[in-house]
Amino acid sequence: MRRFPTTLLIVVLAVVGLVAGWKMFYAAETQRYQAVTAVRAQRSELHLVETVTHEKGPIATEEWRLDNVNGKSSASYSAQNRAGTRVAKFTEPITGYDVTFAFENVVQDGIWELQTRPLRGNTADVFTIRVSQVAGDRSGTHKFTFTDPHYLATTAGRQYVIHLDKNKPVPDLLTLKSTSTADDRYGKVVADFASFGPPRFKKTVAAAREKLLKS
Repeated sequence: MRRFPTTLLIVVLAVVGLVAGWKMFYAAETQRYQAVTAVRAQRSELHLVETVTHEKGPIATEEWRLDNVNGKSSASYSAQNRAGTRVAKFTEPITGYDVTFAFENVVQDGIWELQTRPLRGNTADVFTIRVSQVAGDRSGTHKFTFTDPHYLATTAGRQYVIHLDKNKPVPDLLTLKSTSTADDRYGKVVADFASFGPPRFKKTVAAAREKLLKS
C-alpha cells in the first residue's frame, strides 16, 4: 500500500503560501523601503548660533555654535579680546545626540517665535541668536537680537491698545486695555546655550575665556 506523500504536500503548500505572501506584501514593502531610503538620502541640517557682544571688559565678542549635518555633530567656540590682538577659536566633534537634544530644547523654549526687542535694561551685553534648519527640500532661518534677559522676563513693560470709535472721538483712558510684554523665554534660550556640552567642551571654553580675560 502506497503512503500518502504528506511531506511533499507540506512543501508544496509552503511554497504556495510564500508566493501568495510575496504577491500580497511585495508592493507595500517595496514602497516602504523606497520611502525609508529617500528619507535617509535627504539632507538634514541643524544650526544654532549665539553671539554675545560685550560693551566692557577684556572680551569684546564671544560666539557659541552648534551644528549637525546629516547626523554628524560639532560644537564651536570663538572669542576675541577688546584690543583685537588675541583670538580663541576651536571646534570639537560631538558624539551622540547632544546637538539634536539641544535643538529640541531651544525649539521648545520658543527660538522660532522670539523676535528682536529694543535694547533696554542692562545693555552691556547684546545677544544675537540665529537658528536654521534644512530637512530635504525644506529650509528655514531666523535671527533676533536682545539685551538683559532678566529685564525682559520681569520688567519689560506693557503694551497698550487704544480702540477708536467714531462715536467717541476721545478714547476713555480709564478703560484702556494693556498686555504685558514680559517674556522669560529669552533667558531660557540663553540658559540652553550655557548648559550645552560635555565636560571636556565646557572645560576648553573656560580655559579659553580665562586666557582672554587676562589679556
